[in-house]
Amino acid sequence: MKPSSVLVFFIAILASLLAVMLIFPKAGVSVTDDISLNFPTFTEWLAETKSRPDTAKTILDNLEIPDDDEDDSAFAVASADTLQLSDSVEIDPKLKEYVPRPIAIDSIHQPLELPPSGLACLENIFGALSDAEQLQSLVRILHYGDSQIETDRITGYMRSKMQAQFGGSGPGLVPAKSPYDYKSPIHIVNSGEWKRYTIFPKIDTTITHYRYGVLASFSMFAPPPVPEKPKEPDTTVAMIGDSLLKEIFHPEPPKVKEVHKGSIDFEFNSTTKASIKNIKQIRMFYGNNKESFAVTVRDGETVLYQDSVAPSSYYSIKKWTLSGVPQSLAMDFSGTESPEIYAFAMDGNSGVACDNIPLRGCSGTIFTKMNSGFLQKMYNDLHVKCVILQFGGNTIPVLKPETIGNYVSSFMAQVRLIKKICPEMSIIIVGPADMSTKVMDNYETYEVLPALVDAMREAAFKHNCAFWDMYSAMGGWNSMPDWVFHEPPLAEKDFTHFSPQGANVIAKMFYNALIGRYNQYISRKK
Repeated sequence: MKPSSVLVFFIAILASLLAVMLIFPKAGVSVTDDISLNFPTFTEWLAETKSRPDTAKTILDNLEIPDDDEDDSAFAVASADTLQLSDSVEIDPKLKEYVPRPIAIDSIHQPLELPPSGLACLENIFGALSDAEQLQSLVRILHYGDSQIETDRITGYMRSKMQAQFGGSGPGLVPAKSPYDYKSPIHIVNSGEWKRYTIFPKIDTTITHYRYGVLASFSMFAPPPVPEKPKEPDTTVAMIGDSLLKEIFHPEPPKVKEVHKGSIDFEFNSTTKASIKNIKQIRMFYGNNKESFAVTVRDGETVLYQDSVAPSSYYSIKKWTLSGVPQSLAMDFSGTESPEIYAFAMDGNSGVACDNIPLRGCSGTIFTKMNSGFLQKMYNDLHVKCVILQFGGNTIPVLKPETIGNYVSSFMAQVRLIKKICPEMSIIIVGPADMSTKVMDNYETYEVLPALVDAMREAAFKHNCAFWDMYSAMGGWNSMPDWVFHEPPLAEKDFTHFSPQGANVIAKMFYNALIGRYNQYISRKK
């Protein structure tokens, strides 16, 4: 083939491609609901490839990925009945002399931001952590979030560090039935007719109240009782007017109530930390049962307790204490009627309890849907000092610039409710992580994400809440791909969720930011 022919061929090809560029729809051509064809425009073809900022890469190149077991050794030397700060001498809680000391942390990459009131917004939690008497009665932190915190991600690291510093053990709050079959911090296995009822995403119409408690759900080992229908009057007997004839001609058959049974196995696995297994007390939060029910608490086949639990028309707590570390904890239930079991609190006798409460698919706007008086009672009985709210990610794919204000307003209504029922509560709002969407051949940050973070920060400060910017901690705009393609991977291929290693990295950043403020607090208090 002549050189001139080759040249003409290439020119023809380029001209054809140019023609396609000019006539091909910019939005692409839809093939199916999930597949579309796209072709670059002439302007896009000429444009230089945008490079991602190197902020995230710089962060990742200089970080040390925490080891899952790095804090378990600290727990092993701590006494279950004393308060111990790993950076100070062991302190007997019976002594009145208790001087909290600053806790050694790594450098703070992204600070915990404060409203105009400063550290006053964290007085409730920091005051409790620096008070020996309050630590003896257990200080509780609730970590609410969406699927980003499932499988104890982020919470688990924070719990381990907090308990190593301030004492405490156990996994904290666990449900009677888990929504998904994940194994962290402990694996919950049910047998029987267990069913879980939730305030989100869908309310079961058989439930006629809104008392869902701190986990926004409850579970039952038997179906809810069917409300009795009023009996129609017997006109024949009414005309006779003789109660004796009614008994003779219309005897009431004896009612035989079915006995329901259900079991829960709280299984530990090879990765369960020693501090998680060391459960000193179990409290069962239950209610709304007209009949008594039986409970057996077992360690494997060894029976620890056998109890008949009395009816509770509203809300009650049943407590068991454990003298040793259980190897295989289980509970057996039986009764003609099941109570609503709102949570099990599996804790130590003192120190810190840190609870993981993941709500997959939730935007965090559920609290105002629940019975606030009931929620208030559980918060008080659990001695909750701080609530961490980590939401926003589920709204990003559907959020538009003009609807950001609507979501933030709805979210902050939840904060106002919590502050109304628990005025002293410390609230920390954690903004969403970076999230990527596919744009042609690249993964780019959702356009609304930075504006949402800014709006949440501003609203948090107006409501006297602390704010932690997880998006900036990751590196900001287009940082997620660097986390996904890091070795080892720090985020999943959905470009949304952290991997276990990545969750530890972000948890360490948050922990350092929190303890950095704690160190400031005790320094000023001193």
